[in-house]
Amino acid sequence: MSYGIQCINESGFTQIDATFDNVAVFASGTMSSSFVGGTITKTSIPANTPADYLIFCKPNSASGTQRLTLAAFLDGSGFTFFTQYGTTSTISVDWVIAVRSRDMPANNNPDFGLEVYKQNTEEAFSSNNQNFRCLQVSFDVISTNTQSGSTFTLDSMLNIYSLMSGKTLLGRLPVSQQNSALYSLFVEFNFTSKTIKALGAPVALQSPGGGSVGGGYKTNLIGVFA
Repeated sequence: MSYGIQCINESGFTQIDATFDNVAVFASGTMSSSFVGGTITKTSIPANTPADYLIFCKPNSASGTQRLTLAAFLDGSGFTFFTQYGTTSTISVDWVIAVRSRDMPANNNPDFGLEVYKQNTEEAFSSNNQNFRCLQVSFDVISTNTQSGSTFTLDSMLNIYSLMSGKTLLGRLPVSQQNSALYSLFVEFNFTSKTIKALGAPVALQSPGGGSVGGGYKTNLIGVFA
C-alpha cells in the first residue's frame, strides 16, 4: 500500500488495512447439537442474511472433549451441528453467522471509534462491530479416515470459536456386509489439553457399497469475536 492505514500485530500479521475485509457478528445464538437416530435440531438463516457468510461455533460448556461437524439443509434454510456417530446425547452449541464489514446493517447510533474504507468506498472495518480476531489458522488436506489436521494449542479456550463453513464430507468406507460409514470433517474441542483440531470421523451409517475417503480440504481458523 502506498498510503492509508495498516495495523500489524506482534507476529507480523496484518490485522486491519484498506485492502482486506474484516468479518463481524451478523447473528448469533445457542442451539442443541444433533445426532443420527435422535431429534435433528435446526437453526434458520435470518431472512436478511447476505449471500456471502461464514458459520462459526464452539461448545457452550468448556469441559471434556467435543467433536462437531456442520450440516446445512439442502434448501438453504438453516443448519445444524452433528456430533460423532455413536453419541446418543446432545450438547449446547454457541454459533455465529459472520459477514464482511461492508454487509453489516447500518449503524444508526454510531459510537466513537475507527472506520476503515477501501478504495472502492466499501467499509473494510468498523470498531462498532463485534469483529473476528484470528488467533491461529492452517490449511490442511485430510486424505484418510484416521488423519488429523493441524493441532492448535492454546493458553485458554475461553470464548474460542472455530470456523465450521467449508467442505465437510470426506466420503464413506465399508464397515460390515450390511453398512458403510459416512465420514465427515469434525472440529475437536479438547478442553482438558486446551487444543482444537480437525479430523475425519463417522457421522452416520449407510447401506453397503463401495467408496473412498479423501479430498477433505479444511481451512482451520480459530479466534474470538470482540
